[in-house]
Amino acid sequence: MKDLVIPLLIAVIGLAATVLGAILGARAARFGAEKNAETVRRQVQDQSAVEHGHWLRQQRLGTYESFLEAWDECLRITQSSAADPDADSTVLDELNGAAGRMAERARRIALLGPGEVTQAAESLTQAMQEDVDVSIRFVKVCQSALAAIEGRPVHTDAVADATAEYRQHAEHLAEVMNSYRDQGRALSDLDGHPLLAEVMTSIEQHSRVSADARDALIANADQLATTVREAQAMLDVLKRNKEARELSRERFTSTARQALGTPPIPE
Repeated sequence: MKDLVIPLLIAVIGLAATVLGAILGARAARFGAEKNAETVRRQVQDQSAVEHGHWLRQQRLGTYESFLEAWDECLRITQSSAADPDADSTVLDELNGAAGRMAERARRIALLGPGEVTQAAESLTQAMQEDVDVSIRFVKVCQSALAAIEGRPVHTDAVADATAEYRQHAEHLAEVMNSYRDQGRALSDLDGHPLLAEVMTSIEQHSRVSADARDALIANADQLATTVREAQAMLDVLKRNKEARELSRERFTSTARQALGTPPIPE
């Protein structure tokens, strides 16, 4: 009996060891596969994060650059319009268009981030919009002044014609008066002479056109003086805002440079 039990136990133990070894081997294989899968998954995630970070950096770079281009365009137009009193409605369209592009790109920055750059872009946009508004008012004031002056023309030709006509009649009258003296006739004989009526008419005409020209000149001079005062006040605002603009741009470029040099944090 012992001879049968011992081999049987040995066989059972061997079978158990075989089964246990198979189980342990299967678990080890599954653990290794899971570990490999986790490694692959992490590699894929890391690669995806790297690619997303590269894409986001490129998107930010392009948007930051285009934002500064719009800012430079606004600055160029505001400075040129402030130096050109003859600026017309075309300049207004250019200003509004440039300001609109700058605001649109600032909104895109808000989507791409980070928050520090978004805040700097909004601050720079606000500072530039104030300058754009001042420049638009400047152009409109100049346009209004020019329209008012054009509506009050100084008719110098009419004054010159009236002066020439008056002198002609006056010279003719002087000739007639000299003729009367030479003939020994009294100047009172000129009463009722048609030449006297012509002279009086020319004097009245000359006085009227001269008064009209004088009034137009005075009104235009007042208009120009008012426009100059308003324009100077606006130019002073632009000059005072210059420091704020430069600080806002410096802050934006600094935060943008920092954002571009820092890898984005994966979400």
